[in-house]
Amino acid sequence: MYIVVAGLSDIGKNLAELLAKEGNEVLVIDRDPARCTAIAENSEVVAITGDASQKSTLEEARVRSAHAFVAAAGDDSENLMICMMAKDMGVKTVISLVDEAEHTETFRQAGINLQVNPDIVAARHIHRLISHPYVKDFLSFERAEIFEIEIEEGMKCVGRSVSELAAPIGVKVLVVQRVEKYLDEDKEMRPKDWLTLIVNREVTKRGTEFMNKWFAKG
Repeated sequence: MYIVVAGLSDIGKNLAELLAKEGNEVLVIDRDPARCTAIAENSEVVAITGDASQKSTLEEARVRSAHAFVAAAGDDSENLMICMMAKDMGVKTVISLVDEAEHTETFRQAGINLQVNPDIVAARHIHRLISHPYVKDFLSFERAEIFEIEIEEGMKCVGRSVSELAAPIGVKVLVVQRVEKYLDEDKEMRPKDWLTLIVNREVTKRGTEFMNKWFAKG
C-alpha cells in the first residue's frame, strides 16, 4: 500500500517506520529538514520537507494515489484541516491523531471518523495491564475490544473446551491456537495455547467477569 503520514511527531515517525518495515510504500511530510533527512537516511521511508496544510505539498506527495493518509501533526486544528484536504483529494482512509479528547466530535462532524487520542490509548493500555494482567495484547475499537491471552498453568480454563466456558452474550471466543493449528471448540485447552476473544463495549463489565473467572490465576 501507498501511505502518506503528515507530521514527524514521535508517533508519526514510529508509525512510518513500522509501516515501511512491513513492505508498504511510505512517504512522510514535515516542516523540519533535519527530521526528514534523519528518517530518510535510516529507513525505507521517503520524506518531503514542506507544509502539509498546503495543497501543493500534498500534490507533490501524490496524496490522490494514497491508500491511506495519517495526520500526525502536533496541533488538532492543523490535523483537521489536513485531513479535510486529503478527503477532498479522494483518499478513502483518513486517520488523525487528536490531542484533546473534546475535539473528537468536531472531527466526526467533519467526516473524519478514524481518530486516535494518544492519551486515551495509553490510559486504556495501562488500565488493561492492571485489571487484566493475563492479557498479552489487545485492540480497542469504538464498539468492541479484542483480547489475546496466553493460556498458563493455574488458569481455570486449562483442560476445558471453548464450549465449556459458556461465554455470555456480547463475549465471543474467536479462536484458540496451538503452535500453527487452530483448535475446534470441543478441544481441551492446554498451557501455551493462545486464545483470542472479542468483547462488545456494551457488556464490558460482563466481559471482565468472564475473563477473570477463567484466566486470572490465584
